[in-house]
Parts: sequence; structure tokens; C-alpha cells
Amino acid sequence: MDPVSGDTKETIFDEEVTGEVRKILQPTSENDAKLRELKTFLIDWINYELKQEHIVVKSLEEDLFDGLILHHLLQKIAKVKIEVEEITLSVVNQRRKLGLILDAVSSCMQLEEEHMQWDLNLIHSKDLLATLHLLVALARHFKPDLPLPENVSVEVVVMEVSHQIFGM
Repeated sequence: MDPVSGDTKETIFDEEVTGEVRKILQPTSENDAKLRELKTFLIDWINYELKQEHIVVKSLEEDLFDGLILHHLLQKIAKVKIEVEEITLSVVNQRRKLGLILDAVSSCMQLEEEHMQWDLNLIHSKDLLATLHLLVALARHFKPDLPLPENVSVEVVVMEVSHQIFGM
């Protein structure tokens, strides 16, 4: 909610910085059968991998944004130990933890930042497209025999802040 105007409408951009670019799924793509198949497949895969830890994922966006499940998943599939707090309640600590985990992902996969289609801000803001890119990259790298659904494509809308309006 905007404290000045009282507007409860969600903003797409975190701080509306001039030049910020955001890709969002076209609403019609969210109902695409191939996309639903991929989401279900990834949820089932994560739940299978983390079954012994009694972790159950129901929503990719809602359950992965804070780093807890990514932490457990990366430890399991990459067999790496990441020294981070198990439970983080504050946004600052969640972001710090998620940043450490994403650093570990890029290190394990030997990825350069320009080749990643996700970042801390996108994952923490529950961006489905970025979360899907991250999970598919993890699956392909650590579980190359996993039969991921093929030919999944979605339409995205690219939005850019072209200027800012400063209030008084």
C-alpha cells in the first residue's frame, strides 16, 4: 500500500528506478497446459528430493522465495554444505540467505552472472519466470537424466520504467 495515497494496488517495480526492466508472464500464458505441466513436474521433483526432510512444496513462487527450500534442495542435489541460518524471519536476513544460496548455485554450476535468467531480487519478489529458469537450470545441471517437459514456451510482457515522478 502506498502510505501517501492509500493506493493498495501492487506495483510491479520495487522502487521504480528509471531504466529498470521487468519481464512478467502474459496472463494467458499462466493457463498454458505445458507451463502447468512444467510447474507440476518441478514441484513433484522437489518434493521427491526433499521427502526425507519432510518438506512439501505447493507453490514455486510462494515456497522458494526466501531461500529455505532452495537451501535444502541445493544441499541434496549438489551435495554441498552452505552455512546459513535455517529459519530467517526478517526480509533483510531472507535476502542475505537467498543471496548466499544463489552465489552457491552459480559457483556449483560455474555460471557467469550474464548467463543467469534469475537474480536475488527476482526470486525474492516471487517472480515465477525467474524461479522456473533457476529450477530448470538446477535440474538440467544436477539431474541431466530427469525427463523435464519439453517445448515449454510462454509469452512475456517486458516493462521498463522510462521516468520517475517525484511527489512533494
